[in-house]
Amino acid sequence: MKNETAPRILSIDLLRGLTVAGMILVNNPGTWSNMYWPLKHAKWDGCTPTDLVFPFFLFVVGASIPFSIQNGIQEFPKILKRGLILIGLGLFLNIFGEWSFANLRFPGVLQRIGFAYFFGALLFNQKNIKFRISIFTILLLGYWILLEFIPPPGALEPTMKEGKDWGAWLDRTVFGQSHLWKFGKVWDPEGLLSSISSIASVFCGIFLGELLKNSLEKEESASKISGKIFLGGLGLLLVGGLWGIYFPINKSLWTSTYSLWTAGWAFLFVSFFLFLEKFGTGPLKILEGFFLPFGKNALLVFFGSGIFARSLNIIMVSSPEGKKIPLKNLIYLEYYKSWIDSPELSSFLYSISVLVIWFLILFFLDKKKLYWKI
Repeated sequence: MKNETAPRILSIDLLRGLTVAGMILVNNPGTWSNMYWPLKHAKWDGCTPTDLVFPFFLFVVGASIPFSIQNGIQEFPKILKRGLILIGLGLFLNIFGEWSFANLRFPGVLQRIGFAYFFGALLFNQKNIKFRISIFTILLLGYWILLEFIPPPGALEPTMKEGKDWGAWLDRTVFGQSHLWKFGKVWDPEGLLSSISSIASVFCGIFLGELLKNSLEKEESASKISGKIFLGGLGLLLVGGLWGIYFPINKSLWTSTYSLWTAGWAFLFVSFFLFLEKFGTGPLKILEGFFLPFGKNALLVFFGSGIFARSLNIIMVSSPEGKKIPLKNLIYLEYYKSWIDSPELSSFLYSISVLVIWFLILFFLDKKKLYWKI
């Protein structure tokens, strides 16, 4: 941990904080069996509010790059170090509590963030925007052509069915079935091919970061910057939505339409945060007070909340009936489900409790100006 001294871009920090808070909310239900629909992922095609969380992480990673990187190739050691640390932390989260290298899941959320950050930052140069737009376009169209028109090995025709698509084949080939998501068995939602396509979400964030940085350097008003970003967001939603009629919006496959659709919503959120500046500090202070502690310590809370949740599930205690159950189950059953009739509400209130606990921790660290950076 170290003191935070670098200036921060408020709208990006607010989006990061909103994303982290959303992650804690959807990742910590009292029970996965009873959740309100906005807190669930789409079963396959489609996009729920929960499906915005992960691409928003990649988006804010990209949005921060123009403020921290000038020439990616020249800053290769720093970029490689950050990418490898994120991947290493993700692997540690995967093995924590199970301690089995034979069944260690190789893909994961932090692994994808580290992977996508590495290539997004490495390809960034303040003067090569045409090159990056070309790469971005090739990435979107190339992935569409691969999934929509080319049959995976062993298939007679193109398919995007769960476990039978190109990504599932590549994950089994590269990682082996024993190192994939145990609930997917033969495929992984954070697999290699969809991690490559997810770089497009980082690129979208970079484009937003450049627009924001250039507008600030020109000293444009917050409302003018907000308007530009709002129109950009509508454009992304329009292209992603219309294209999605033919190429489904799908998180697990991280389709090109999913990258564009979720980036469009990220643009709109940033536009909204900038628009609030028009009304003075009042509305922003409310958002800052809650979301900024999450945004400033995103890595700490991501890693820490993962360890916290896993610990509650591996610590076994005795239930009132004398059975051995995870500590998390005992807390939920005794202090939430036991007095709340609605299973969805009791599960949701457990999530809120976890969110409040982390807010208090992060608020204290923020007051002490202690942040975990890599």
